[in-house]
Amino acid sequence: MKDLSKYTKSLNLAKHYVYAFYDTQDTSKKPFYIGKGKSSRCLEHLKYSDDSPKSEQIQELIDRKSLGIDILRHGMDEPTAKLVEATCIDLLGVGELTNKVRGSSSMMGRVTLDELQHLLLKEETEIAPEHAGLAFLLNSTYKSGMSPLELYESTRGIWANVPKDEKLKFAYATYGGLIMEVYEIQCWVKAGSQQYFTRNLTTAETNRSEFVGRIAAKEVRDLYVGKLIKKSRSHGSPFVKVGICEVTP
Repeated sequence: MKDLSKYTKSLNLAKHYVYAFYDTQDTSKKPFYIGKGKSSRCLEHLKYSDDSPKSEQIQELIDRKSLGIDILRHGMDEPTAKLVEATCIDLLGVGELTNKVRGSSSMMGRVTLDELQHLLLKEETEIAPEHAGLAFLLNSTYKSGMSPLELYESTRGIWANVPKDEKLKFAYATYGGLIMEVYEIQCWVKAGSQQYFTRNLTTAETNRSEFVGRIAAKEVRDLYVGKLIKKSRSHGSPFVKVGICEVTP
């Protein structure tokens, strides 16, 4: 890799910026990583490596002398840089990048026009009693561009103090109140009983559970996916019962 110290002065003048790593042999210049920072932040990835997919790809491209670094936007303050970073990641999708997270902006991010309609007009959809289940609030784990398997594995486990009521037959993967997917729960098992392919989880969680399930039937998904779910407050719990009337004394 060529001498990088010559970029220090210009990067210091760039204020906060958003950058992209890509393979220069790819004529489309499609990024494999999007980041934000200031000063020499974009160069630190080249100095400090780990066993992440991002570092592995960077090292491979350095060895091939084909690592490209583009500055997508510069001269920003930090809040604007966070928003631009999250927008770029949402556009490409985390599933297409080596980024582990969506970005640090707290805004909703990429949604369909129908989802925006439900979200901003607060058009809530009530879960029918025959589709009663648990709405899992994936606000810290959901990422734009997740694969179906990643979304399923983020939803099915691992949970503490789950109400294993036979009437709760469905699991709703939600983010920001929007229903991203619906699963039919087949059974609950001890956490660690089933293999995870997209998550690194300890099997020592003896007091936690995970469900075994499958994507719900099309007629059920059509009723709910992309809709804003009507639910009670979670009071800090990562899941809420839906489609069932709680009898209070």
